[in-house]
Amino acid sequence: MDIITSHNSLDFDGLASMVAASKLYPGAVKVFSGTLSKNVKQFMALYKDLLLIKYAKEIDLKAIKRMIVVDTANANRLGYLKEIALQSGVDFHIYDHHPSAPDDLQGSICEIHKLGAATTILIEEIIRKGVNISPFDATILALGIYEDTGNMLFATTTPRDVSAVSFLLERGANLSVVANFMEQPFSSEQRWLLQNLLNTAQHYRIKNVDVVLAESQNENFVPGLDAVSFRLLEVENADAVFVIAKMQGKLNVVGRSRCNNVKVNEILKAVGGRGHERAASAVVKKGNSADIAGAILTGLEEKVQPGLLAKDIMSTPVKSIPMDRSMEEAGRIMLRYGHTGMPVVEGDIMVGMISRRDVGKARTHDLGHAPVKGFMTAGVLAVAPDTPVGEIQRMMVEYDIGRLPVTDHDRLMGIVSRTDILRTLHGEDYPEDHEVLYTASGEKNENCLAMMQERMPSKILSILTLVGELAEAMGVTVYCVGGFVRDFFLRVPNYDLDMVVEGDGEGLARKVAETMGGKERIHQRFGTAMVALPDGTKLDIATARTEYYEFPAALPRVEKSSIREDMYRRDFTINTLALCLNPGKFGDLIDYFGGRKDLESGYIRILYNLSFIEDPTRILRAVRFEQRYQFTMEPDTLRFARDAIERHLLGKLSYKRIMQELLLLLSEKDPLPALNRILEIGVWEYILPEVDLAKISRTTLKRVPILVGWWEERYYGQKIKSWLVYIIVILSQLNEEQKVQVIERYHMDNYARKAIQESLVVSSLVEELHSNHNLLNSDIDSKLSNWNSESTIYLLLSIKDEQVWEKIVKYLDIKDNIKIDINGYELKKLGLRQGPIYRLILEELYKLKLNQVILNREEELIAVKKWLEEGRFSDAAITD
Repeated sequence: MDIITSHNSLDFDGLASMVAASKLYPGAVKVFSGTLSKNVKQFMALYKDLLLIKYAKEIDLKAIKRMIVVDTANANRLGYLKEIALQSGVDFHIYDHHPSAPDDLQGSICEIHKLGAATTILIEEIIRKGVNISPFDATILALGIYEDTGNMLFATTTPRDVSAVSFLLERGANLSVVANFMEQPFSSEQRWLLQNLLNTAQHYRIKNVDVVLAESQNENFVPGLDAVSFRLLEVENADAVFVIAKMQGKLNVVGRSRCNNVKVNEILKAVGGRGHERAASAVVKKGNSADIAGAILTGLEEKVQPGLLAKDIMSTPVKSIPMDRSMEEAGRIMLRYGHTGMPVVEGDIMVGMISRRDVGKARTHDLGHAPVKGFMTAGVLAVAPDTPVGEIQRMMVEYDIGRLPVTDHDRLMGIVSRTDILRTLHGEDYPEDHEVLYTASGEKNENCLAMMQERMPSKILSILTLVGELAEAMGVTVYCVGGFVRDFFLRVPNYDLDMVVEGDGEGLARKVAETMGGKERIHQRFGTAMVALPDGTKLDIATARTEYYEFPAALPRVEKSSIREDMYRRDFTINTLALCLNPGKFGDLIDYFGGRKDLESGYIRILYNLSFIEDPTRILRAVRFEQRYQFTMEPDTLRFARDAIERHLLGKLSYKRIMQELLLLLSEKDPLPALNRILEIGVWEYILPEVDLAKISRTTLKRVPILVGWWEERYYGQKIKSWLVYIIVILSQLNEEQKVQVIERYHMDNYARKAIQESLVVSSLVEELHSNHNLLNSDIDSKLSNWNSESTIYLLLSIKDEQVWEKIVKYLDIKDNIKIDINGYELKKLGLRQGPIYRLILEELYKLKLNQVILNREEELIAVKKWLEEGRFSDAAITD
């Protein structure tokens, strides 16, 4: 008999490995070797009828000829099956991911791989052999991987684990079920245990590494000690934690580490422990807590690799610069001594930090003479000399800063830069780019394929997939970028596909158009292209670029660059996200500048100090995004925006660029909050200073989107330029001459000019409508027949009388549906000679229909015949 089994205290990885093994060994019997963990026990309570797993007492142990052992290779962990495993004559097929040990079982097949989960090994075999699995199977296997990799967050997670999960998702794994069993809250016993461990936790600084040792005693067994220990590690924010919990007379020891300096499996060897470098455990049946703790501390003293401190890697002495020195001088000093940044001081006090990038941008804008204080980053964080390097790295990643001063009692001792940190991570072969540090944080490797499959329409996903395949064939890399990616994470519908290519963007655009039957339009000056597909979908494809501004408010000068540089040129961090589309990396999130975190935090953040100086229209965009998503400009961004406004940089913009941004802002679903914000921060005076925005009726502004929505629904097919309605409302307090000046200043098109000019008579027209309730529809039509829809909507906004409102709406309804049924052929049959008389007759019929005097074709004919009988038209119009 062949059996499939795993370790005692079975977890989901063990259970999933058994299920996976049963697909490879369909004739083998699945057998529990001992107890089940709490989560597995709850799972089996629901699914035991589907899995059909026996207990050891239910089978004939003597009949076992082969054991397929998964998620362990040690007989001591096989519970009731230990004695059988130690007998001769039994063959073993072993699949495990734990480090090998001398006393491990030996078998004819031994697949031992250093992976996050043992389940991954068996899934790879399933894939290799082409074995089919059901969505239910895939869900159980996913449970195993997600549990043992901590939802892909444990350091032991490998790309092979991720690939295995990708395979399972393709096979229909149900993540809702996975989440239900992964997100189990702590039981009251576990909460008590965690609190007890927190109360007894002691920190030990061993060779510059922060280690926590905690103990607990409990008469009853509390399951989930590993999960509780991991939570303790998070709460205490240490490099490693060791827990000694006495339960039912046994000492349960768990070690967890999140740094390479402490390998917990090596430390726990002294007490019979096993496991991984970052996670290990032991059960000691005889002994006391003090001896175990002593053995652990001794092992730490002997085996911990020393951790570096700030004082070990900092640059010293520190060259600083007074805040009143010029940016040009700061640049010369940094170049002379090879620094990328310098502290800024006022007397003996450090007040900020300036970087070489800041100096370069100041020079680009001919602002090298400006004082450093205008461009420095204030409120700089600092660290103490004995701050561990790991903590410095976390601070740099969390706050996105490139250097940290080292101070001792407020005295500047040195400085630690990104370069110093990268040297500790990579040696002298460290990468020069900021990209590597972010990748090391563990957040930039996220793959969003599953999320894309869930949220994107299949048509869009198919287009992205094909573009990625075409790029791969050309040897270039393509990314989805900008607002599409931003709104994808915010769950906001947006299918404006913007793509950036590392390589030949124009060539890819041509290839996409050729392959998909579309048409491309190339803009060589800016390295951009637009592809229009047959179904109307449009793709904007650009070559990755950096934009340098020749002077404040100038158009960008374009140069080719990498995706990182392309993202760095963008306005806000939330717009710097990119999704790779190439096969093998499809869905990989590129996030160099913390855009995902700012999306989650609700921040609008510029990327560098001179962002608003490079392009002051970004101030309007910042307000637009802030109000659209109900975000907040983070403090430094708001400070730099106000600074740019105070420098009158908006006044240097062309009116065309201001109008472009204003129209985008007024096209928002509800632009009123944005209008209030630009008034608050002082932008409005650079847009329409002759208009007192504060005096514009907020009630009227709030009614605009309501009335526009009503109009578009009632008169289907008429798309309203809502921005133009707002413009008319805003200009309503100006006289005719002032409105003409605004029209000329902003070079408004003929359609907008006409609507604004029509609005000039609205006030008198409303007064006439209020005073004369006997006006016929034809009388109203004589005044409004050629009006733009936007000016007509403004008329409705201006009407206060309900009866007048209903009269105008009734006129609009009739006009929208009116149709003259007879035509020139029928007039000719009546004996009318073709000519201008036809138009006069049709106009008369139109008026009668507007006034609802006649309603149908028969009545039209009767009216024309009557006119002919009355001689209303000259004899010259009558044919012989």
